[in-house]
Amino acid sequence: MPLETTPKSSIFARRVTGLFLVLSIQALLYVFYCSEIVSHGLRYDVYLKYYLVCLSSTIFWAWVFRLTDEIKLNIILVTTSLVMGIYLIEFYFYSFGSVLVDHSVSTEVRSAAAKAVGKKYNTQTKRQVYLSLKDNGLDVVPSVHPSELFLNTNGISVGDSLHPLGGISEKTTIYCNEKGNYAIFKSDRYGFNNPNSEWDSTQIDWVLTGDSFAQGACVNPGEEIAGQIRSITKESVVNLGIGGNGLLSELAVLKEYAELIKPKKVLWVYYEGNDLLDLEREKSASLLMSYLKPKFSQNLIHRQTEIDKMLSHYITQAETDTEKLDLRTKFTNVRQFFKIFKLINIRQRMGLDLTVGPLFKEILKEARDRTESWGGKLFFVYLPNYSRYKAEINNSDTYMKRRLVIDTVNSLNIPVIDVHKNVFEGHPDPLSLFPFRQFGHYTSEANTKIANAIILNVS
Repeated sequence: MPLETTPKSSIFARRVTGLFLVLSIQALLYVFYCSEIVSHGLRYDVYLKYYLVCLSSTIFWAWVFRLTDEIKLNIILVTTSLVMGIYLIEFYFYSFGSVLVDHSVSTEVRSAAAKAVGKKYNTQTKRQVYLSLKDNGLDVVPSVHPSELFLNTNGISVGDSLHPLGGISEKTTIYCNEKGNYAIFKSDRYGFNNPNSEWDSTQIDWVLTGDSFAQGACVNPGEEIAGQIRSITKESVVNLGIGGNGLLSELAVLKEYAELIKPKKVLWVYYEGNDLLDLEREKSASLLMSYLKPKFSQNLIHRQTEIDKMLSHYITQAETDTEKLDLRTKFTNVRQFFKIFKLINIRQRMGLDLTVGPLFKEILKEARDRTESWGGKLFFVYLPNYSRYKAEINNSDTYMKRRLVIDTVNSLNIPVIDVHKNVFEGHPDPLSLFPFRQFGHYTSEANTKIANAIILNVS
């Protein structure tokens, strides 16, 4: 039955229509800002769909403004109901199965989860642990993730820009805490998580490149994937993983370090939770993009003294800054709400902000060709994220562009080792492979299973 209009309802209809029109225009301007100012036009393929939606919305509400007040009211009611329904779905996903790529778990939540199973949890921040150990005379450093710290500045300015790819060499390094105590390891001569002696092997059998999951986040030395392979096979394994790395950084690490030691087997450790998003960030770094050129190099393996000096200076400056020294983003309630306001969970489930484009393929092709040039073989290791199992979408091939990623890698004739299929899918309780069943990195048990799956599938 048509709604009866009154002077007040007519005014309301016109004002709300005008509000929707203004919001549509503002949304269009915001998309332009994100696409052209923040991303420098490098993510146009991602933002094109948002341009079309906002432009269509602007045109639609401009047209509605010309209709009768009675029709305006009906359209407003339908639109408001639709918007409310979408946000109810968003809040449901956030509350009962968040797929926020950068979702963080508070120390209080982790501590409570540990207490529930009778375990103690160190609630100190990384800064507190670092300063405490340093005050006791220990020569320690916090873990440094160059791709998170220096991407926006295109490296560190030292005459010519220097973009480190490893940490500080031969230092006791404080990493992260998800299992109750901080993971602490002694970095090797190039700042990576390896026994220093691995570099002295006459033949390196394995090399891993990847992000924090490859590096061994939040587990003790030897419990990371590389350490487990080393223990099982008794072969030499060099781990070049560093937290925060995206695909361009991983290619750079391969060319700067692996190419000089010419390993037989190279494991490209891909984490579905953020690698595509990290690649979008790295596009803006011209220095990292230069690694697509066959002969480009910063000669980093011979510049470790310079790298140590620069990173040590950064840490010294950061000692009074909690956020810098903890080297991780701290999400406030306001920022978290803003992400929900932007429908981050729905967008992530639909994969709207992820692209598996030509650059993805070009990077892996370059990595494959470089590895084959010295007689090695490249393997692509696909790691699933926590939300795949928490949100009970473990069999989805569209989530995080999984099928498109794997098909693209297969098209390059690069063998895929699918950890979801080989380890998690058949496990009776996949959430138990994460510390205290919380969002984060894998447990040492999970890394053992992954290492065995890799060894079984590498030939």
